[in-house]
Amino acid sequence: MGIPHAWDVYRRLQEQLARKCHVDDQSWGLEGALNRFLVRPEELLTQEQVARAVGSQCRRERYRRELVRGLPAQEDPRGTPDGAIDARRHLRLIKNQVSRRDWALLLAVGEGRGYKEIASVTKVTTGTLRVRVLRLRRALAG
Repeated sequence: MGIPHAWDVYRRLQEQLARKCHVDDQSWGLEGALNRFLVRPEELLTQEQVARAVGSQCRRERYRRELVRGLPAQEDPRGTPDGAIDARRHLRLIKNQVSRRDWALLLAVGEGRGYKEIASVTKVTTGTLRVRVLRLRRALAG
């Protein structure tokens, strides 16, 4: 008895990623497709679907990289012990002001997870998540 077709697709993606010698857009694309496969395996059954998922993740990674490049250089608050302590204290204050669910949402966004990825796990629409994050940011800034 062989491997079911869906997991064979996953195995091929893993093999492609294992052959990569360095981290680039393509490797992030493969990693993203693997993650997407685990969430919704029925969406990545054909080579065309897999290629589209890898390409989408590659573009998303390039876009994120360009956003980071465009940011003005900032001093790392963790560079000094006082900065790290202040950052921890500030995060603790924020955590105490929001619900457990909102804190998990803010952490996911802070880790760079996309709204689609968060929505697939939380079973909430991306629009709802975006509005919720916007409201949390406004409430915490004021």
